[in-house]
Amino acid sequence: MKHADATAHATRDPRAMIDRDAATGPKRNIDTRTPATSRRIDLIGTAGILGTILGGVATATPGVDSRDLDPPAAPGAYAVQTTPDGDGIITSWIEAGSSPGMVAIRFSRLSSDPDDSTSLAWSPAQTMIASDDLFANWADRPAIQRGTDGALIGHRLRKIGTGTYAYGVMLSRSEDEGRTWSDTGWLHDDDKAVEHGFVSAVPTREGLRYVWLDGRQMTPGSGHDGHGDGHGAGGAMSLRTAVLDAGSDSKTITSTALDARVCECCDTDLAMTGEGPVAVYRDRGPNEERDIFIVRETEEGWTTPMPVARDGWVFPACPVNGPSVSASGAEVVVAWFTAAGDEGPRVLASRSGDHGRTFSPPTTVARSTIGRTDVLMLPEGDALVLWMDRREPAAGGFAAPVDARDDSGSVALRRLSRDGVLGPATLVESMDLGRRAGFPRLELLPADEAGGRDAKVILVWRDEEGDRLRGRAVDLDDLD
Repeated sequence: MKHADATAHATRDPRAMIDRDAATGPKRNIDTRTPATSRRIDLIGTAGILGTILGGVATATPGVDSRDLDPPAAPGAYAVQTTPDGDGIITSWIEAGSSPGMVAIRFSRLSSDPDDSTSLAWSPAQTMIASDDLFANWADRPAIQRGTDGALIGHRLRKIGTGTYAYGVMLSRSEDEGRTWSDTGWLHDDDKAVEHGFVSAVPTREGLRYVWLDGRQMTPGSGHDGHGDGHGAGGAMSLRTAVLDAGSDSKTITSTALDARVCECCDTDLAMTGEGPVAVYRDRGPNEERDIFIVRETEEGWTTPMPVARDGWVFPACPVNGPSVSASGAEVVVAWFTAAGDEGPRVLASRSGDHGRTFSPPTTVARSTIGRTDVLMLPEGDALVLWMDRREPAAGGFAAPVDARDDSGSVALRRLSRDGVLGPATLVESMDLGRRAGFPRLELLPADEAGGRDAKVILVWRDEEGDRLRGRAVDLDDLD
């Protein structure tokens, strides 16, 4: 099965999109950036003039009242990932190491500034691991979670064998807030020289619940090497899950299969409902349908995989464009990219009010898009959907957003109300559409009531022009 990036921007026809790196595959510590062409929009005071599209008519209105809040990452950092951490947010990324061939995973925590509780501040950046055996990849990102016993638990991709796509998910643990780390072993209960990755995690009463893509059914060496038809001949990628026990310094070695045939390189995502965790992922049907599916953990165990919606997107490769999920109580929202049918590429979202058992018909959130979604449930029950849009923000005044360059667009946001009504789409910031730009991330930072700071939406992404990570804090009241 070919591994094609369906977010590639050289063509508007997703059926013709190909993997530009097919000859070599991802490499460790090699700069795969596309030419730097993105640009920042100008801010007027603290309120940016952001391109807004309302009801299909392009306008320009004062945008969200926001502040720059860039993570303390070195130039060249990429593969940004965020996780909620109580009254803060942990952000991790990949940097070049201190010597040739070395790659470092670094992180920082965003929370209230200890010198001014009404403001936010990043902690000094720390290193989880620096090594020459990491599988560093723009799409399959490492992350750090807060364990249920208070320790920090990180995961990363580490090479298992000599094949390009022979790697596993190694867990590490820190009991001193990230100053020192100890490996605890593989997340998965096999060490086969095949692909394991695209990990998601969520804390539960039993411990950290993980899901990941697992290639143990595949023949070693078949994988994505050469981007040929190895998956068809060498077995299918599966979705598996395991729990890292609370208070334990070693992993649970028994995993459970959730779906025996899934898309090989699309993100998974997890969220916690009032009844338990739900996992969403891109399935791989018998005729190469790439629909979004959900599984739920109940008191009786994991449910049979069910579609969130039947897009019927038939695509003969992995689009590297997984779904996103967020939940609060019984409310669940899922966002995803599809290019099914005559409507073309678009971002869809669907809501559930019964813990993910059933979903509303999908709502089209965006059309001029390459996907790479994230979604966030807001305190009052509305949801905020993020995607990468092909249009660049308006330059100012009442100019319309433009789609003039195939390699440049923007990171975009749109509110989806609890009753299914869409707000205006806001093009927040200009952004390169290449692989190295990766996946913008979205988190909710809770209010600091004692310190007098309101809740904030935190947006983190990679800026190609500046060759750095960017951050933005947005007040909830400023989201339309």
